[in-house]
Amino acid sequence: MNNFKFFIFQVLLTFLGIATDILFRELIYELPFFNNRLIPALIETSINAFLLYFVFKLYSSLKTTKLRYKILIHMAAFIVGAIFVGLTFSFFMDV
Repeated sequence: MNNFKFFIFQVLLTFLGIATDILFRELIYELPFFNNRLIPALIETSINAFLLYFVFKLYSSLKTTKLRYKILIHMAAFIVGAIFVGLTFSFFMDV
């Protein structure tokens, strides 16, 4: 059950990380009042640091799972999260 919860959290964090990157690259950097890219970069960095904090907290909470299983679960979660991002953004960009 711990590994399943780890997988779900990794999918969610992967989804949020990729979605944040896409949103900032496609939408925020293209706004005309953001001539200086420093402000959006600082906002994006703070969001990514917040997500990274939860990734480290999640990894430290699973003491019983071996590292190799954590890495395999993370790779599978990354693939599933990337598929969810692709489906979500393709659905919302077409509408």
